[in-house]
Amino acid sequence: MNFETWLAFVAASLLLTMTPGPSIVLGMVHSLHFGIGKTFFTALGDISANMVQMLVVAAGLGVVLAQSALAFSVIKWTGVAVLLFMGWRQWRAPASLQARTGTSIRDGRRHLFLSGFLVAISNPKALVFFTAFFPQFIDPARRLDAQLLVMCPTIAALDFLFVMLYAAGANGMLGFLRQRPRLLNRLSGSVLMSAAAFLGLVSKST
Repeated sequence: MNFETWLAFVAASLLLTMTPGPSIVLGMVHSLHFGIGKTFFTALGDISANMVQMLVVAAGLGVVLAQSALAFSVIKWTGVAVLLFMGWRQWRAPASLQARTGTSIRDGRRHLFLSGFLVAISNPKALVFFTAFFPQFIDPARRLDAQLLVMCPTIAALDFLFVMLYAAGANGMLGFLRQRPRLLNRLSGSVLMSAAAFLGLVSKST
């Protein structure tokens, strides 16, 4: 992949990564509850899922999933269920942040990573996007693996960047909600369940 093609790929990738989606919403919620530093692990889970999805596409399985209505629907509704569960759990969470997060910092980081991973991996539109998007920038005359080694980390880095930027923005503008933990719980739960409802409506229309 030459430099000009890479720049075009970056410009096109920005349209995907800068648009708020379930992973960005989750990053904003985690930022408000746990701080921007801990949200690093949410974003890390998100891009780990993206890398798995890109590897699936690279292996040719993305085409199969994109053409299978059943597989596509199963993954979509898994995403809806994950967001609904997270929203419901957040809505009913105790007002005390310590009681909600437990005593182990390590376990908390693992939980944030897993949450980010599950929300991202259950978004099948990423598979469809990568399947349709990558071929536009791949040169058949060059080695595919070498090109993917550039494209996959590039889009993962952009995705990580925007999850953290949105999380930092939420932290700065809505940080006052930390002094009102019950309101923060209800607002966070409502946002996550709204994201699930939106994803469900999209699922019905596709």
